[in-house]
Amino acid sequence: MAWKKHSEQVGKLAEGLVKIGALQFGTYTLPDGSESSYYINLRGLPSYPGVYRLVVDAMAALVSSKAPKADALCGIPITGLTIASPVSVALGKPLVYTRVARQPSERLVEGEMRPGWKVVMVDDLATTGKTIISSAKAVEQEGGDASQAVVLIDRSEGAREKLSKKGIALHAFTDVMELADTLYAMELISESNLKSITKAVEGRASRP
Repeated sequence: MAWKKHSEQVGKLAEGLVKIGALQFGTYTLPDGSESSYYINLRGLPSYPGVYRLVVDAMAALVSSKAPKADALCGIPITGLTIASPVSVALGKPLVYTRVARQPSERLVEGEMRPGWKVVMVDDLATTGKTIISSAKAVEQEGGDASQAVVLIDRSEGAREKLSKKGIALHAFTDVMELADTLYAMELISESNLKSITKAVEGRASRP
């Protein structure tokens, strides 16, 4: 029954992401400098309340299930913070966030965070894990425990393994292959689009 509910949620999310143009195909340069045949852009998510609510509900349930003892959430700018903010309100948990850039006099982590708190890192996607690792380090320097991270979509390109080596457990609502298979079954992407994602995942996952 839980599997069926999850499948239905993934289906609604997949359909919503296509409708708002969040899934794009072509040649894209990712933040780490590598090229990808597809791109997931969730920066405009708040402009679409219906899909935004689907994402917030899914992430709130994920945090409740995987990190029920969390003391606070940490939003990773920019899109991770956009998701973490309403999730923290829904769960009644404090929210902090890390800075993209800061002045020497500014803190690494904004918001009240107490030493020893279990802080769940929140982001939209996991690709290489680099951004999550950087933000988790900032939280740990402030005395927090950043051993849990949640994302909406895991691109399945090695982030989980890299985070695990740093002592961080990654929990994803879905991964890009589940999303792609769902979209293909719903006839919302072509077979060539599906193969494009599959090739990207296989190629990146095989890298050291």
